[in-house]
Amino acid sequence: MGSGSPRRSALTGAGRMLPHMQQPGLRTAARYFPLLLCALLIAAASTCALSEELPKEKGVARTVKMFDMFCLMQLPDIEGIERFAGFGEFAQILGTDLAPYASGMPEEKVLGWRFHDFGAELILTATRAKPDAAFRQMHPAFAKAKTASCSLLIPNEASRDDVVKALAQRLGRAPDESLDDGGAHVSAWNSETAKAVSRVVYRVPAEQGRKATLSATVTVKD
Repeated sequence: MGSGSPRRSALTGAGRMLPHMQQPGLRTAARYFPLLLCALLIAAASTCALSEELPKEKGVARTVKMFDMFCLMQLPDIEGIERFAGFGEFAQILGTDLAPYASGMPEEKVLGWRFHDFGAELILTATRAKPDAAFRQMHPAFAKAKTASCSLLIPNEASRDDVVKALAQRLGRAPDESLDDGGAHVSAWNSETAKAVSRVVYRVPAEQGRKATLSATVTVKD
């Protein structure tokens, strides 16, 4: 994965709206970053097309493709996520405003941005940290690994079933978990190989006004 300095825009105001026609930077970048989670979710995702572009119309397909481009195509390279945020000229979240997006894991680095798409605010976050004690106990072979995560917070307005269906198509199988958890419904896809542990989650709060979350986490051995 690329190691050059990320291109970024230090915006402090409202995020710029993504144009309905995809920006050249996003389209170009999508062709150069490998789909790590595509390889990790080995039971599925045989059609990992880097050449697919962001759908022009508002809807579930566009939202899931943004999650694919911003998160699944980049992890565990959170600098790649940072480059995408720079290409899109997203508004970076700084200082104490990042606190809600931190997990509290050891030696954590947290990044976040706001942007608008079809008039709606979305939030993109990326973190890298050492695994916590619970993870190390469950996966002792990964005790010295690093964990990278990416989340896309989206308006809670789409049909949950439609989003799960689109994710299942992207990941090649139905979710491994589907349950109610703390006032939200969670659908999750899990995978573990000798080199990595990954988890993709779609969390939908019961309260309509709160954002839903698409997230991906991968822990990779050094």
